[in-house]
Amino acid sequence: MESNMRKTLATLILANLTIGIGVTQTVVVDSRMHGYAYNSPYNRLYNLRSQITFDGRITGIQRVEPRNGMSEGVTILVKAPNGGTAVVELGPTWFVDNQKTKLNLKDQVQVTGSKIMVDGRGVILAKLVKVGHSVLALRRPEGYPYWDIAQPVTQLPPDPNVIEITGAVDRMTTFGTGPNIASGLVLRTANGLVNIDLGPTWFYEPQAIMFNPGARLTILTGGTYSVSPTGRIVPAYWIRSGDNIYQIRTSSGRGVWENGPTP
Repeated sequence: MESNMRKTLATLILANLTIGIGVTQTVVVDSRMHGYAYNSPYNRLYNLRSQITFDGRITGIQRVEPRNGMSEGVTILVKAPNGGTAVVELGPTWFVDNQKTKLNLKDQVQVTGSKIMVDGRGVILAKLVKVGHSVLALRRPEGYPYWDIAQPVTQLPPDPNVIEITGAVDRMTTFGTGPNIASGLVLRTANGLVNIDLGPTWFYEPQAIMFNPGARLTILTGGTYSVSPTGRIVPAYWIRSGDNIYQIRTSSGRGVWENGPTP
């Protein structure tokens, strides 16, 4: 059944939706994030010059490996008004399933993404999917995925409300229980130990970014909040490690996993 379905996905390629796909490419899968890393061969296929926006209706939702060796992702089939059906790849299942914006069969959507040809089949790598008044944001304006924080930030936006906390990593840890569990670390600072929230475990663990004890970090944050009657935890907005800056939240405290940062 799955084999037949994947063959179906390969044949339902933009039957009448003209998108001018270029040269066929073969994707080599790397190991980090099981092929979904921001600089993976798969994500490097995203091309702003081949980006299109079109409307249609969802006629299929599949959970398949977009390429051999990659982990499971979510793919939707979108039928355009002219009758053509587009294969639209959203991203890894663990990221798509945890977004507030949900997609369902028969939804009328507007898709923005890059049209490419891979292994002889045409697909669209989605950047945004709008349904009603909601938006499923999957990629940054330049096309890099929101699900990977390893793409270093080159410059921080000026914000007088953001403060810095510098110290050495004492240990990696987690906070909370059940569905609200968060990944974190304990930072040893001049003022004692500080608990740092790195975001929900479902989002942070796939990043595969671990900081060894003793590593020097600067955490940029906008404040603190309580997750238990006995503990105060500082949410990381950005992490500076050497020359790299990783974004966890926007300056307003909104996680990058929440349908992407606001402009």
